[in-house]
Amino acid sequence: RSEMVRSPFVLLLSLLVSSCGSSSPSSPSATARVSGAWIGNSTLTSVSGGECVGTTLAAAIGSRDIFSARVQQTNNELAASLTYEGNRTSCVYRGSTNNQAINLNMASCPDGRIETFVCSNGDVRRLEIVDSRVSVQNDNRTGRGTDTTTVNVYAQGSTTPLSTLTVTSQFLWNML
Repeated sequence: RSEMVRSPFVLLLSLLVSSCGSSSPSSPSATARVSGAWIGNSTLTSVSGGECVGTTLAAAIGSRDIFSARVQQTNNELAASLTYEGNRTSCVYRGSTNNQAINLNMASCPDGRIETFVCSNGDVRRLEIVDSRVSVQNDNRTGRGTDTTTVNVYAQGSTTPLSTLTVTSQFLWNML
């Protein structure tokens, strides 16, 4: 009788032990690690709209700017800040990464104003960033991407935008 009770108990115990562990390793995550400090150079590729600001910037297509980025990552979710040296703007982004691709959308832009922009015709404008989208295809510690930014253009002293400007840049960045 004790042999009959012990056999089902041993069988049950062996099933429980075998289900608790696995000899095969877990599969690696498809989410690339992109947390850290990045530095890049951006080349102006197109401008659209923007009243006299657009006309002035169209003559600058091909010009370059340097930027820095700080990226924080939790799983595939990202929080980032990008700061441009030339126009002295800095914006905060939220987004995600998947298979080395990064997509960021502007969440806020505490330093997104250019108080004095002098157009080629001499008019003075104030610029305020209202939207920005960044997409990057990384290859380990480097990547190529696009930054598309929408800016409201104001006459000095006005609170009503005269026009909207869309600026697109291509960039290359490297992790520090």
